[in-house]
Amino acid sequence: MKEQNRYVLGESESEHSRLRDQSVVLDPLTRQLHIEAGITAGMSVLDIGTGAGHVAAIAADLVGPHGQVLAVDRNPEALDGARDRLGHRQEIEFAEADLDSLDLDRQFDAIVGRAVLMHLGNPVEALERLGRHLCPGGLLVMHEFDVTQEWASVDTPLVRRVRELILQAFEAVGIHGRMGRDLFAAYRSAGLPDPHLSLSAPLGGGEEAPSFGWVNALAGLLPHLEQQGIVSADEIGIDSLTQRLTDELDAEDATLLGPLMYGAYCTVG
Repeated sequence: MKEQNRYVLGESESEHSRLRDQSVVLDPLTRQLHIEAGITAGMSVLDIGTGAGHVAAIAADLVGPHGQVLAVDRNPEALDGARDRLGHRQEIEFAEADLDSLDLDRQFDAIVGRAVLMHLGNPVEALERLGRHLCPGGLLVMHEFDVTQEWASVDTPLVRRVRELILQAFEAVGIHGRMGRDLFAAYRSAGLPDPHLSLSAPLGGGEEAPSFGWVNALAGLLPHLEQQGIVSADEIGIDSLTQRLTDELDAEDATLLGPLMYGAYCTVG
């Protein structure tokens, strides 16, 4: 079982690169959620678990030069990378902070996060703590995965194998693979107003099938799978896996669904 509030996929440059690749697909979905929730010009926003800073950049685009974004992460190396990439954005400030003991000296018009709660030992406590950092009428906007759904219109052998490995690894390291589906209950358990919900996902067939997204996730989990003797990068053929997965699906005229992205937002106070 993972430690409380520890990002178990690691903090290496390869992991940060994997997250940057992932953001190409996810950023438009998160941007749409933020617009729908009401994040707009002039707001002050807290971005939790910022990592490479992609969600902070989305928020900064929306709040504009008269707004402010504080991007926090527990890992100083992640923050250094985000500063290198976004240091020219004067509306973004970076700070080291752990969600397990978050105690900032200010409140915000909105708090945002993507794929953060799924890594926490107690997401309900985190939501309670975040709610106390909102101004009256502030927005709490979370974007979380559900990877447990059926992935493809045809359950091919390779889809089945990749799905089994990802779900097995999530369970082994304590990542909450259906956190998105459980957001509504988590908000209620945290004493927050019932959130508005949205649902989106990458989707496609043929060369537009989001095969890379699943392979990208598996690549981040491979060190844990290798450590447990379940599968190695060579055994799964990680370097050619995206194309093989796409080809197998294409031969069946199949549609591939990426991770379901549940959005939840409410006004607090």
